[in-house]
Amino acid sequence: MLAIGLGAGSPARADGPPAQDVVAKGKVIHLATALERAGVTTRIDPEPVSRQVVLVDGDGAIVPLIPDEASRALFLDERLRGRPVEIKGKRLRGLPYLQVVTFKVEEDGRLRTPEYYCNVCTIHVRYPQSCPCCDGEMELRMKPEKD
Repeated sequence: MLAIGLGAGSPARADGPPAQDVVAKGKVIHLATALERAGVTTRIDPEPVSRQVVLVDGDGAIVPLIPDEASRALFLDERLRGRPVEIKGKRLRGLPYLQVVTFKVEEDGRLRTPEYYCNVCTIHVRYPQSCPCCDGEMELRMKPEKD
């Protein structure tokens, strides 16, 4: 994977490849919080930004995430937000958005992959939902590391 800066001045180039693989680090937070921290003082319409999450990198640059199946857990589960995260994704030509492919969050000083697990059916999925087998609750856990 190619690691590139994601600062405000480095969007994917219009004459470059259609997508660039990137590794981005920072914290995922709600857009409204990021705008407030950036000093946006005008009254923000809360409805459009209420569900949007963004990656804030180490330089404070705000990078919106494309809401899709790969990023859905970051949108739905507040326990994954506000902690160090590493996202492997794609920057699409001409768009300020980052398309998440996979991500890890920091837990106990290590980057780990979150998953939602059903203890009854031993099924795991990428985002919070009822178990697709028994319709029971699934619990957030960090994917066991392979030795």
